Amino acid sequence: MTALLLHIGVPQRLHRAITYVAIAVLTICLLWWLVHQHNARVIERHEEKRETAANHARERSAEERADDAVQNIIADHARETEIAKAAASEAVKGPKQRATLPPTSVALNCQRMRQAYPKSDLAKIPAYQKRCQG
Repeated sequence: MTALLLHIGVPQRLHRAITYVAIAVLTICLLWWLVHQHNARVIERHEEKRETAANHARERSAEERADDAVQNIIADHARETEIAKAAASEAVKGPKQRATLPPTSVALNCQRMRQAYPKSDLAKIPAYQKRCQG
């Protein structure tokens, strides 16, 4: 290194200081590169762990979606079966015996009427008398 410095024309008394500065810069660069490599490995390991956890979660959610789909199909089939049974039982009844409104709808409407009208007015409403008190 001294020969290079002499060839460039650097005075002899600065050779030692320049050599130390060059060694310090090279050492800093080497340390920076080592830290960078270490950080890259740590980040890569972290990404692998995160991806492994994400894969597990994706597999579990796929299984849950499949289970939900099966349960929905079963529920749809049960609902359609019940609807078909109710329709068949209503078809067997005579026209006057068939239910025009489900009992739950009648009860809900009666409750709404009780909340909306005073008792004196309810006594004057024939539909209320027929469906809600009889």
